[in-house]
Amino acid sequence: MLKPMSNIMNKRWYDADPVITNAINLIQNSDDEKKNMMADFIIKEAKNLGVELDMGANDFDCFWHKRQDENAKYFMALEYLKAMENEAKREISFKVIAAFKDITEK
Repeated sequence: MLKPMSNIMNKRWYDADPVITNAINLIQNSDDEKKNMMADFIIKEAKNLGVELDMGANDFDCFWHKRQDENAKYFMALEYLKAMENEAKREISFKVIAAFKDITEK
């Protein structure tokens, strides 16, 4: 059975993988300190993997207006994560989830 087109069009890029979705939700729902720490981690890991972003000012402005409540570092981390290979996205997501588990157990 085919899914209705509206469901397909409303999906976010990370909704296809529950591990990535879980990691992003944890970051989104965390306080600014944890959000910045995880954003730094994702950006660092992406750069270590050789991921480069090719974004013009228009790309940033269009998205930024939808995300005014989020900081620029978090936005960039999502863009880096999005640009990674699928296996790397999952690996980073597992690390983010583990980090949140460690934080909450302390």
